[in-house]
Amino acid sequence: MAPMVVSDVTRLVFGLVAAARNDQAAAQFEELAVWMRVHAGLDLQRNAASSYYDLASSVRQGQSDVAWLPPVAYAWLAEAVTPLGSIVRGGRVSYSSTLVVAQGSAFESVEELRGSRAGWVDPWSAAGYVVPRLELAKNGLDPSTAFETETFYGTHRDALVALRRGDCDFAGIYDGAWNEMEGMNVRVLATFGSIPPDVLVVRRNLAPAPYERALSAFRVACTDPAARPLVRAVFGGDELREGIEEGHATLRHAYERAVANGLFD
Repeated sequence: MAPMVVSDVTRLVFGLVAAARNDQAAAQFEELAVWMRVHAGLDLQRNAASSYYDLASSVRQGQSDVAWLPPVAYAWLAEAVTPLGSIVRGGRVSYSSTLVVAQGSAFESVEELRGSRAGWVDPWSAAGYVVPRLELAKNGLDPSTAFETETFYGTHRDALVALRRGDCDFAGIYDGAWNEMEGMNVRVLATFGSIPPDVLVVRRNLAPAPYERALSAFRVACTDPAARPLVRAVFGGDELREGIEEGHATLRHAYERAVANGLFD
């Protein structure tokens, strides 16, 4: 049976992180947006932010009505947003961070990384900076003094590209990110986490009617056979878990303590 066409439409601005700014991702988002506009009555206007901080700021300032927030950005916004839920794949509601080196690297352990060139994703990337930094400090390696250089590359893919080019000696990324790149051969030095998933949110002062329309649209899209592949292409998963998964409060408190102690200065 074909999905019902909805005649009345609610228009909302949807904020995404920088990783979703390439042309292919933009086309995939637009395809999903067309489906939602026709079949769920939700007109999503894409707002691609240049960083995780800019994404969170766009929500706080009311420039994005709905957003796909990584866990650290969600922790920073806290009471400024209302969660819709998380989009997960294969029932996985957490993921891990890894420190990786090129396959032929001379580095054999985390301890040997002193004096090396660190490749990170974003200052607010849980897997690509925050969690490994917390764990390194916990294990006696002060990341504020341990490395020769620290460079942010913006996305997990770009951090891996920098590693392949030799621009950094190791990269902090989410576990398995290299599997999405053809010919990317890495060796894992360490794995950290469990990290809670990204969160679909609306800004806290959004009226009840558009909130319900947004939640209903994602519910429908995640169960419709035609829309689920589009959701998977944009978000990497196709199952909506409503509410908040475990682990966000723990990560938020650990991050806040570390910030207060100067770990992220």
